[in-house]
Parts: sequence; C-alpha cells; structure tokens
Amino acid sequence: MTTKISSFVFALTTAALSFTSSIVSADPYNPSVRSLNKMSRRGEATVSMQSLAAVCPTVKTVTGREFLWKSEISNHISSKDPRASGPTFICNKVCPTTWPMNFYYSDGVKAGSVGYYGVYRVTKKPRAYCAVKGARKCFVSRIAANSRLAGRDGKLYLKTSDTTCYKVNPVGRTGSVY
Repeated sequence: MTTKISSFVFALTTAALSFTSSIVSADPYNPSVRSLNKMSRRGEATVSMQSLAAVCPTVKTVTGREFLWKSEISNHISSKDPRASGPTFICNKVCPTTWPMNFYYSDGVKAGSVGYYGVYRVTKKPRAYCAVKGARKCFVSRIAANSRLAGRDGKLYLKTSDTTCYKVNPVGRTGSVY
C-alpha cells in the first residue's frame, strides 16, 4: 500500500512539475520567470499540493511591535557573509515556537526559512537569518519576484506557530522592535 501511495504522489508531483515547467518557460524574458526557471533547474522550485489555509489556518496582520522583518541587511554584516542576501527577522512580542521559521507565498508554497542566530544585543530578543542553523541561503530579490508571480498576492506569510502566520512585505520593513 505504501508503495502505491508513494508512486501516486511521485506521479502527481512529476505531472505538476511538468505542467509548471511548461507555464514557467512561456516567457523567458520576464525576470520573475527567469528566476523561477533557474530555481527549477537547481531543484529549488517546489510544487505545493496545499493552499495557504492548510499551512496557515490563522493569518494575522502586523500592527506594530510584534517583530521586525526587514529585507535590507545591517551595515555591520559584510556583503560576503551568506546572511547578507536574505531577510532578517528579530523577535519582539511575537517569536516563533520552532526554528528555523518557515515563510510562505500566498499560494502555500514555501518561500524559505530563517534560522536562529543569537540574540539582538539591543533588545536581548532572538534574531534569525537565511543561511544559518538549518535555513538555506535565500535572496530578497528572488523572494520578492516570486511573491508577485501569477496567482500570488505579493506578500509573505511567516509561520510563527503551528496555527498562526503573519503577513509581511517581502521588501522593506514590517513591524518594529522599539
């Protein structure tokens, strides 16, 4: 039975990847499509069999000081550091229940994750980046471009607990630690 289910899931995934590939390769001059094509060739593109509601049963809006999500890196981090190309997350009133913390596009596809790095010396709250502690390296420009692909709303959804995600902008700052 397990073999039949595994074969069925593999067949569905292969069919979905094939369908996605034909759509994605439709306009090779579109920067978003080029980025997704590169991800697909490297095996990074993921086909989601779920919606955002399956990943995030409750979606909240950041109203102020829950946390800070920012796309720009602080000037004390060298441009050669793997953390420099991805977003930064700093806890405040809200902090994820597990690390690394995943974030998703509006269609439920995983966009990336940030791993625990240590505490922010000013607030003594945890901070996280891509490319540390179980989180793969990620690129703000790629994440932002992919968040605007057809069928997506241009936002990211940070999964802070099993049931809750917060909607943030992929570029700029959302929230505050002060």
